[in-house]
Amino acid sequence: MDSISGWYLLLGYLFSNGMPHFVFGVAGKKFRSPLGANSSPTVNVIWGLSNFIAGSAIFYWQASIQAPTMIDILNFIAAYWVIVAMFGFAMNMFRGDDL
Repeated sequence: MDSISGWYLLLGYLFSNGMPHFVFGVAGKKFRSPLGANSSPTVNVIWGLSNFIAGSAIFYWQASIQAPTMIDILNFIAAYWVIVAMFGFAMNMFRGDDL
Protein backbone atom coordinates (compact mmCIF):
# COMPACT_ATOMS: atom_id res chain seq x y z
CA MET A 1 0.00 0.00 0.00
CA ASP A 2 1.39 3.40 -0.88
CA SER A 3 1.37 6.38 1.45
CA ILE A 4 -1.46 8.12 -0.40
CA SER A 5 -3.84 5.20 0.28
CA GLY A 6 -2.82 5.17 3.93
CA TRP A 7 -3.97 8.76 4.28
CA TYR A 8 -7.40 7.75 3.00
CA LEU A 9 -7.64 5.09 5.73
CA LEU A 10 -7.03 7.89 8.23
CA LEU A 11 -9.70 10.00 6.53
CA GLY A 12 -12.24 7.20 6.87
CA TYR A 13 -11.41 6.92 10.55
CA LEU A 14 -11.64 10.66 11.20
CA PHE A 15 -14.96 11.13 9.45
CA SER A 16 -16.58 8.08 11.02
CA ASN A 17 -15.20 8.89 14.48
CA GLY A 18 -16.45 12.46 14.30
CA MET A 19 -19.99 11.41 13.45
CA PRO A 20 -21.17 9.90 16.80
CA HIS A 21 -19.46 12.62 18.84
CA PHE A 22 -21.07 15.36 16.81
CA VAL A 23 -24.52 13.73 16.78
CA PHE A 24 -24.55 13.01 20.53
CA GLY A 25 -23.27 16.52 21.25
CA VAL A 26 -25.87 18.23 19.06
CA ALA A 27 -28.56 16.05 20.67
CA GLY A 28 -27.44 17.38 24.07
CA LYS A 29 -26.28 14.03 25.42
CA LYS A 30 -23.08 13.16 27.24
CA PHE A 31 -20.80 10.75 25.39
CA ARG A 32 -17.35 9.27 25.95
CA SER A 33 -14.54 11.19 24.30
CA PRO A 34 -10.76 11.11 24.67
CA LEU A 35 -11.27 13.87 27.24
CA GLY A 36 -13.35 11.75 29.61
CA ALA A 37 -16.02 9.07 30.03
CA ASN A 38 -18.86 11.53 30.50
CA SER A 39 -17.83 14.41 28.27
CA SER A 40 -20.31 17.23 27.97
CA PRO A 41 -22.30 17.79 24.78
CA THR A 42 -20.18 20.87 24.03
CA VAL A 43 -16.95 18.86 24.27
CA ASN A 44 -18.39 16.24 21.93
CA VAL A 45 -19.51 18.80 19.35
CA ILE A 46 -16.02 20.32 19.42
CA TRP A 47 -14.39 16.87 19.21
CA GLY A 48 -16.62 15.82 16.31
CA LEU A 49 -15.99 19.07 14.45
CA SER A 50 -12.23 18.76 15.03
CA ASN A 51 -12.34 15.31 13.42
CA PHE A 52 -14.26 16.72 10.44
CA ILE A 53 -11.90 19.69 10.09
CA ALA A 54 -8.77 17.53 10.35
CA GLY A 55 -10.20 15.08 7.81
CA SER A 56 -11.13 17.89 5.43
CA ALA A 57 -7.66 19.45 5.73
CA ILE A 58 -5.94 16.12 5.06
CA PHE A 59 -8.23 15.44 2.11
CA TYR A 60 -7.51 18.87 0.62
CA TRP A 61 -3.78 18.35 1.12
CA GLN A 62 -3.78 14.88 -0.44
CA ALA A 63 -6.08 15.84 -3.33
CA SER A 64 -3.75 18.75 -4.16
CA ILE A 65 -0.87 16.26 -4.49
CA GLN A 66 -2.71 13.63 -6.51
CA ALA A 67 -6.34 12.98 -7.40
CA PRO A 68 -7.81 10.08 -5.39
CA THR A 69 -7.57 6.72 -7.13
CA MET A 70 -10.07 3.90 -6.85
CA ILE A 71 -7.85 2.24 -4.21
CA ASP A 72 -7.87 5.47 -2.19
CA ILE A 73 -11.66 5.63 -2.33
CA LEU A 74 -12.00 1.96 -1.36
CA ASN A 75 -9.62 2.50 1.59
CA PHE A 76 -11.71 5.45 2.75
CA ILE A 77 -14.97 3.46 2.48
CA ALA A 78 -13.49 0.41 4.21
CA ALA A 79 -12.09 2.40 7.15
CA TYR A 80 -15.30 4.41 7.45
CA TRP A 81 -17.57 1.37 7.65
CA VAL A 82 -15.27 -0.63 9.94
CA ILE A 83 -15.35 2.19 12.48
CA VAL A 84 -19.12 2.71 12.05
CA ALA A 85 -19.66 -1.03 12.61
CA MET A 86 -17.40 -0.96 15.67
CA PHE A 87 -19.44 1.86 17.19
CA GLY A 88 -22.70 0.16 16.23
CA PHE A 89 -21.89 -3.24 17.68
CA ALA A 90 -20.11 -2.00 20.79
CA MET A 91 -22.02 1.21 21.56
CA ASN A 92 -22.44 0.34 25.25
CA MET A 93 -18.67 0.48 25.69
CA PHE A 94 -18.57 4.05 24.36
CA ARG A 95 -21.54 5.67 26.08
CA GLY A 96 -21.14 7.56 29.33
CA ASP A 97 -22.38 6.29 32.69
CA ASP A 98 -25.56 8.39 32.63
CA LEU A 99 -27.03 6.85 29.49
